[in-house]
Amino acid sequence: MKNAFFLTLFWIAISANAVEIKGNVSDETGKPVAHSPVFLVMKRVVFNIRSLKYEEVESKTVATETDAHGLYMASVDIDHYFNRFYLYFHGKGFDFAQFLRPEPEDITRQVQKGTEIVVNRVLKTNPLWSDLQIVLKALDHESERYKILRKYGFPERREQRQDGSEKWYYFDLDKEFLVGAPAKENTN
Repeated sequence: MKNAFFLTLFWIAISANAVEIKGNVSDETGKPVAHSPVFLVMKRVVFNIRSLKYEEVESKTVATETDAHGLYMASVDIDHYFNRFYLYFHGKGFDFAQFLRPEPEDITRQVQKGTEIVVNRVLKTNPLWSDLQIVLKALDHESERYKILRKYGFPERREQRQDGSEKWYYFDLDKEFLVGAPAKENTN
């Protein structure tokens, strides 16, 4: 009985280890990006012999955000049941209007090697940001158009409707909004 207890403790000790993930997020000019989201996504990926491809069977997400100086840090207990680890620098709270969506960072090898991982990210400015700022200055800051444009940027597609309203589509974000009509906006 005593041996089983110690084996259980040993298994717990080797199956999870604490990793500190830290870094900074800045724009292309080097200015820190405050309160920007950072997500560690741990995935269990297995090879499916029937479909002859890798499939994600489970995932777990740990969220944090940058501080006022663009710095972030997360101390995470890594469960080695998961075999792929990625840092995402976009999601809820990300400024999609000002910055392009960054690609995730694969940190699987770093997680397997050590206890401290440093990943710095420079966010690229959306090429339409300066045009958007001009449009935003002309709008009432309390209007729904302003709020949507400031949060998500220009829509990927606009559809004029017969009642004078417009439907704005953000396909990459899986969002659409009905703008300028008496009805409430639709926020999937």
